Amino acid sequence: MKKYDEYQKLMRYKYGYYSFNLLVGLLVLNTLLGIIFDAQWGETKEVEMLFILFLVMLFFVILSVYHNAYFRKNDNVKGYIWLFLVTGIINLHSSFQVRALDFSNTLVEGKVSSDFIYTFGGLIWLAIPITYFVRNAVDKRRERKNEF
Repeated sequence: MKKYDEYQKLMRYKYGYYSFNLLVGLLVLNTLLGIIFDAQWGETKEVEMLFILFLVMLFFVILSVYHNAYFRKNDNVKGYIWLFLVTGIINLHSSFQVRALDFSNTLVEGKVSSDFIYTFGGLIWLAIPITYFVRNAVDKRRERKNEF
């Protein structure tokens, strides 16, 4: 955390705290669903927890990138953005190619299987550049609005 400025540290701690609370809340909700209704929406309990963990990771990444707290000040952000974009596209393409051969592995008897990991991996990689591009578009729009 040495190469982050005070604002970035504050935002990372803030959204890390929110992410932790979201993780705890979703895990408690999932446990209550399992206890009260005997509901299991994942193939196994481990798959359910991984799915929840990936959702929280996606939440943290999107908020951190949007509030300029994901990359350090001296990082080559544009280089990373293009790397993450290509990695996400390749990951999603690979995921869909595997599913194109046998899509029935994603949902097994109406429950999420562990195959979702490939798709979520690609989504997390893609979330970084998409959020970065959205943030830049919002900033440019605000600058144009302030010029008038």
